[in-house]
Amino acid sequence: MIGNLFFLYLIQGIFVILIGSILPMMKEEYGFSYQISGFLISAHSVGNMAAGLFAGLIPLTIGLKRSLMVLNPLTFIGFALTLVTGNPYVLIVALLLTGLGRGSVSNYNNHAVSALSGGSSAPLNALHGFFAIGAVTAPFLALICSRLFGNSGWRAALYVVIALGVVSIITSGFMKMDSISYEKSERSGNSFGFLKEKLFWHTIFIMFFYLCVEASIMGWMVTYYTDSGVVQESSAQLLTSLLWIVILLGRFGCSALGGRMSSAKLIRMLSTGIVVFLVVLVMSRSLVPMLIGTIGLGLSLSGMYGTTVSNAGDVFGRYPLAMSIFITLTNPGSIITPSIVGAVAESTGIRFGMGVLLIPAVVLLVLALLNKGPRDVACREAVPAAD
Repeated sequence: MIGNLFFLYLIQGIFVILIGSILPMMKEEYGFSYQISGFLISAHSVGNMAAGLFAGLIPLTIGLKRSLMVLNPLTFIGFALTLVTGNPYVLIVALLLTGLGRGSVSNYNNHAVSALSGGSSAPLNALHGFFAIGAVTAPFLALICSRLFGNSGWRAALYVVIALGVVSIITSGFMKMDSISYEKSERSGNSFGFLKEKLFWHTIFIMFFYLCVEASIMGWMVTYYTDSGVVQESSAQLLTSLLWIVILLGRFGCSALGGRMSSAKLIRMLSTGIVVFLVVLVMSRSLVPMLIGTIGLGLSLSGMYGTTVSNAGDVFGRYPLAMSIFITLTNPGSIITPSIVGAVAESTGIRFGMGVLLIPAVVLLVLALLNKGPRDVACREAVPAAD
């Protein structure tokens, strides 16, 4: 069961990052605009958020394993749709399905591993480590397929992902998950008292603006690398892999710093890095500054999600419902901004489109500077990001 759950997350890491890696090739073949590209990235995020709203209810009716078997295939059905049509409306539905499948599997994987491990953080960190391994693999898959099949390489990459998905569907059928309960918490803290907590709302705004930047970077990075004219497509894929290697290393680093530094201080440090290195990236006209911007931005993004969650960790601990509300209210940041980047890029170019991200980045830094965090409480070990 654990091996299969890790395999599911490895596939997630591949296809989530692959979306951004193949976007320039899809854009060229189907001839759609930057604006449509932005809508596709946002559609995936919409599906991911929607899964967070209803995926937790389905296991209460049909059980965890059946829910996984029903919703996991949606991702691969969505990718199959992208192979047969360039109709932008169908593509938006297709990416919506990939998001629904992703969000559902993420929900069930995290719940199952947490239940089996008795709440230990080590297995959860290992689970998210497999996502990062898949994320590092994705650009290499796109690069190899484009070298072998030219402009149709993105199709070959999706065939590989769909094949892996079929394998995961088959292997999931052999899992015995009857021992894993999916009942909601009956703790006395199961109320809406967290809505009166100032720290809860401040943390929501920090996460919202962070996701504005993070989702857009992940979705648009390869397109920005290539269309800015600084690097070729093959180098762009390698830079994306480098970004994820740095993020993976950064997560371990933030876990170490978390025991020595308060969440508020770490958030300020990471937010400052996001602004500084985003400026470097947007202003880059040659490979060296773009490389510096990529490495710095990866390190700065790596620990923000987990550290921000720990900023209101006491609230989440006292109110089980707080996390689901938190995710629901912050996810629109990852939905709206990629579309705005696409719309601006359509009229002024990709460099100005990416420059738009400086607005939420600066707001994030201001919020980080105003954040007081939990008093006299050191930042806990960074929670693995909800990849």
